[in-house]
Amino acid sequence: MTGTGSFIEKDHKLYIVTATHVSKVMDSTAYVIIQGENNKPIKLDLKQLANPIKWIDHKEADLSILELNPSKELISKYLQQRFIPYEMIDTTPKSISRNTQLTIIGFPLGLGILGYFSPLTYRTFPSSGLLTLNRFDIKTPQTFIILENPSTEGYSGGPVYDLSIIESGVMKLTGNGTKLLGFIHGTLADGTGGKLTALTPAFYLSDLIK
Repeated sequence: MTGTGSFIEKDHKLYIVTATHVSKVMDSTAYVIIQGENNKPIKLDLKQLANPIKWIDHKEADLSILELNPSKELISKYLQQRFIPYEMIDTTPKSISRNTQLTIIGFPLGLGILGYFSPLTYRTFPSSGLLTLNRFDIKTPQTFIILENPSTEGYSGGPVYDLSIIESGVMKLTGNGTKLLGFIHGTLADGTGGKLTALTPAFYLSDLIK
């Protein structure tokens, strides 16, 4: 199984954040792929980053964290400037303006991790405020925000950013600053072919990272 995760740093502690339905299959044989020189992928065993591998799952949301304890040598060689500051994450429990253009980053169907490292992005907008529906994996209720475009297998756990960009003839920055607003849960679909994306809001992260 391929999923997408984020490196996050808070108070000098390092974490990986991803969806629980991704983390539950990541044991001592799992690995993480990051970008190396000349866009070549670098494969790191998960046990190089965390020992023991002890994921902490949110009690409600499809969200898990793993605190990392890599060696200083590993940090120096591979992990410099790869961690998102926690301050960049919007953990306010609120909906997202439907005029906000969002950018999703991930590796759908495992694309972008072989040969050359190239995460895939797509842009979308919110199509709902905060709402509650059952998770797609374990069928228990969670608060989500629904996005206009569908996701793809492999984007699960991937970060969703507001890059503060408005497109109106010419692309421009709004000046609000980049914010991480949530993480991909999965695709909401029906028998007619209609598809949307369910986003786990980032406010759930504040329950896991104090």
